[in-house]
Amino acid sequence: MLTVARSDAGWQAGAMDHEATAPVIRWWRSGLIGVGAAMPMVVTVYANAADVSAMDGVGGVLVFLVWGPMIVAGLAVAGWFAVWHVGSGKAQRRRWWWVVGAPFAMWGVLLIGALTSGPTASISEQRRGWALVVVAMYGGAAVWCATGTPRTARLLAGVVVVAAAPLMIAYDDASQHRWREATYASAPQVLPVIPGYTVVAARGDGTILEVDMRGPTLLWVSVQRCRDCSAGQEPTVDGLTFVDGGFRLWILAEDTSTGQWMPPDNIHVRSATIDELASLPLAASRDSD
Repeated sequence: MLTVARSDAGWQAGAMDHEATAPVIRWWRSGLIGVGAAMPMVVTVYANAADVSAMDGVGGVLVFLVWGPMIVAGLAVAGWFAVWHVGSGKAQRRRWWWVVGAPFAMWGVLLIGALTSGPTASISEQRRGWALVVVAMYGGAAVWCATGTPRTARLLAGVVVVAAAPLMIAYDDASQHRWREATYASAPQVLPVIPGYTVVAARGDGTILEVDMRGPTLLWVSVQRCRDCSAGQEPTVDGLTFVDGGFRLWILAEDTSTGQWMPPDNIHVRSATIDELASLPLAASRDSD
């Protein structure tokens, strides 16, 4: 019994000595390891950024409620194995606890980002921006949790972790007008003029301009350029097709419960700047109608 007790005491002392003599990773190297650990999540952001805003929001549901939990669980398990097999001793492993928890935290951060972004988006800029957020948060967490990190470096790392996502959300908000202007680059730069109706929203969709107008009823107007279109108008059941110069307008009355919509006289288009178009509220997409 005495021999066993001495053996156990010797093993514990040896383990403590091993922990004490284990090489300490410098804080800046820890930050680089954190950046490397962020790469799987960065790839995930790049792969799924376009799907988040696709299919009128259904893509976001699939990403965050179907694929997201599976990806997060896989990265957390991989992180646990990495910490368990690479870490030398309990003290070292405790310093890397964040590798297991980071995927879950990033899932929440990216979800908040998706819910607060928009309504207009630049997929390329959002990919780069949120990838940078992931790298900054992983690297900052690694520096903050490293052994022997100077107080100033730990403070800066904490600020980076806390501020990265809010700064990206602020960038998204500040970029809305610029991104909206880009959507009107190929669309007709005009606005329909219909007596008794006011333009309330617009959307640039490639070479098509979509406009919502409000008056005695709600109107949806689609404007396209045309070259060989003859002037005039052609009534339909709930609207009409109208040509003014080089533009063809398809005017749809959305509420015809009181009977066929009667278009007023003197319908035409007027020139509009991209800044004026981008300053209007964003009209709902008709792709799903």
